[in-house]
Amino acid sequence: MVESPSDPERVNFAVVGSQEYDNPKYPWFSRAKAAAMTQAVVSALPDSVELVFASPRESLEFEPIADYDGSTFPRESDADLFSGSTTARGSLIRDGHVGTLTVDVRAWDRPVPPCVAGALDRRDSLPDGTVLDSLDSWFEINGVRTLERTVVAYRPDGTRIVATAGDADYTDPRTGTKHSGHIPLTLDELTAIATAPPLTVTAPVVPALPLMPSCGANTEGNGPELTREKVARLDRALEARWAGMPSNSDLTLDRPIGSLRLTDFGKDNVCEVVTVESPAGVGRLDIAVVSGRSAASPQDEYLNEIDPDRAITRLPDGSTVTRAVYLSNGGSAYFSITLPTTQQVIISTTPIGGSTAPNSTWAERRRSPSVT
Repeated sequence: MVESPSDPERVNFAVVGSQEYDNPKYPWFSRAKAAAMTQAVVSALPDSVELVFASPRESLEFEPIADYDGSTFPRESDADLFSGSTTARGSLIRDGHVGTLTVDVRAWDRPVPPCVAGALDRRDSLPDGTVLDSLDSWFEINGVRTLERTVVAYRPDGTRIVATAGDADYTDPRTGTKHSGHIPLTLDELTAIATAPPLTVTAPVVPALPLMPSCGANTEGNGPELTREKVARLDRALEARWAGMPSNSDLTLDRPIGSLRLTDFGKDNVCEVVTVESPAGVGRLDIAVVSGRSAASPQDEYLNEIDPDRAITRLPDGSTVTRAVYLSNGGSAYFSITLPTTQQVIISTTPIGGSTAPNSTWAERRRSPSVT
């Protein structure tokens, strides 16, 4: 039976809470689960589709589950319809055309909704009890048409997965949203994503590379773009330098030292966070590279003035080096170098959980290669 659509209702709501991965309200979800889900979605992409080089949050990494304030809804219980889901998004390239993919996952303890005219093109039931709704649609805003294709999977274990692909191109914020007129994934390919077993709320967490904590650098975002190829060269240089440091033999890393990623603050800066373990304890290693910076940022200049632990050195080649070691904070350290090639490299180590920062002075002995 197909029901008639109801009148739309507008709702404004607010986000509350810390939006951490390990939220006790949603015990099925964790940072490790998000990493496994991200790996499953990326693995499900067809070989002919390329994931656009972007920051982690735009590379199909599942975000923390947000709680919404029920008091801002006409009916407080409606907040449950918006809370409880985790979303991953990214841009895809297929045959030279750019589009988007968004995947939303949540625990679902309600009946499968009835078929509503206009809300889906067809409904299918799989042998395992999964119900699939699919829809090809479009919408217009200010005369600009956006194409979308959606598959919704109601899994028998109590999971709802929504996989949506569209033709919008958000890859260059400076030029605004463009539309390719081509949706990068077919309904069958979206179905393969929506039915990937690791996405279900009851699926065991499979081993996957941990999601990187948030990182970044102060930048105006107008420096030369750091492309996938340039960042790969930086990663290889980091790996080679790390391998040639015998003093690191007692250190264990949670990911390769060459794991730089674009940040959310522009395409002219990359960063990484590596958890380092040593006999002395556990520490956090941050590395950031900014292109197009010929002098210290206003933030750095301010900190240089007020922080007595910072020492600034001008090198013969024109580079400016800033160093600081904070013994009162477990030996945490800060190092930055601004090169004449208008590149800045920032490295810091911070102890975790009362440890002593592992090998906190290694950064002072290293200089980064150029990204050009």
